[in-house]
Amino acid sequence: MACPFSFLMKSLNFRKSWPVAQTGAFTLIELLVVIAIIAILAGLLLPALTAAKASARSIKCVSNLRQIGLAQQLYVRDYEFYPLLASDISPSKPDGSKWYDELHVYTSQKWTNDLFKCPSYKGPVWDGRIEPRSFYLSAGSYGYNVGTADQEGIQRFGLAGKFSGPGQMTQNPIREDAVRAPSDMIVVGDSFSTLSQQQRVLLVGLEMLSRKLYFAPSAGGGEGSEEEQQVQNRHRRKLNVAFGDGHVESIDYIKLLLDKDPEMLKRWHSDNLPHPEFLE
Repeated sequence: MACPFSFLMKSLNFRKSWPVAQTGAFTLIELLVVIAIIAILAGLLLPALTAAKASARSIKCVSNLRQIGLAQQLYVRDYEFYPLLASDISPSKPDGSKWYDELHVYTSQKWTNDLFKCPSYKGPVWDGRIEPRSFYLSAGSYGYNVGTADQEGIQRFGLAGKFSGPGQMTQNPIREDAVRAPSDMIVVGDSFSTLSQQQRVLLVGLEMLSRKLYFAPSAGGGEGSEEEQQVQNRHRRKLNVAFGDGHVESIDYIKLLLDKDPEMLKRWHSDNLPHPEFLE
């Protein structure tokens, strides 16, 4: 007869032969390796995520400009001329109107609504008021092409109306048949204008879009300025621009605003000519 004690010992020995689960834990080196891998992956993914967000904002901006461009086309089709940058107070317009007000019937949007807001624009937004025989410029995402200032500072060959002197706008709109090549004519785009061709000074946020707004020899600025940093960050160095036939292009800001390429210069002008003499 087997001894119970011996049996008990055999049972204990049997149990000791079972595998014992080990408690797992990371060593410090393993933890540092995991953190390093996560940091590398984040570094690889962050530029892609940033680019994706920028691309999405640019797509929304392009969509806005397409709608604004379509509204411009409908307006021109109905009235046979382009809307003025600003219309004076009159019995038919007791509060006056801006170019974007004229498009309201086609867009159902005001200057401060989403249609006129580029997601990448970080500047101020206000709707400039109109007074008898004068008006205040609005600030925001988009600008309306007023052409290029000549040597006397008078804006010429734009779409926003005619000017009799620097900052002196007449109430004479541009007729539809005065635009030689609508498909190659800038209408509205991201709100950047060249203040001084010689010093490459940029103005941000004006409702007036211009290849050269006027010449200001005392103005500061230049490459690396805050304004140029803003345009570089707007759509990754590009500006979105709508043309007379409704299509939208994303153009490098240097080519659009600062280079003297005749093929680009003529796109600012209703006669489809470059007018390089304006930039001398």
